[in-house]
Amino acid sequence: MINGQLDEIDLRILAVLQSDGRTDMAELSRKVNLSRTPVSLRVEKLMEAQVIRRFVGIVDRIKVGRPVLVVTHIKLEKQTTSLLLEFETYAAGLPEVQSCLHVSGDWNFILQVTAMAPQDYYDFLMERINQLPNVAITASAFVLKECKSYSPLPL
Repeated sequence: MINGQLDEIDLRILAVLQSDGRTDMAELSRKVNLSRTPVSLRVEKLMEAQVIRRFVGIVDRIKVGRPVLVVTHIKLEKQTTSLLLEFETYAAGLPEVQSCLHVSGDWNFILQVTAMAPQDYYDFLMERINQLPNVAITASAFVLKECKSYSPLPL
């Protein structure tokens, strides 16, 4: 990273790490054609700058017993800054919520929620979302097929 700008080597490092975050420094160095120390320093700088936010393993939700995926649209009664931030914080703290998007348009938020069974989602919706005083409307769409769930960013 030069003066906060990503260069070609940074982009190559990011591309490799997006496809396999467990790539060790020796392999990463080989793939980007740069020695280990400079690659390690670049990765460290990318992490400090929050370009790389964290390393995670992508878990197959079906194999861990959470086969139900629901897209939940939420409209709040009032949309003040503090109430929107309050909902964001609340939703981010719910382990069932895999993704929380604050959106424009007819809805305020779109959540991706996983559950073990449709009844579990229903309980989640009734007990954790609809009981909130500022939630006006919810709409749920059960995902029939997940065609693409994760893709590296094009760099």
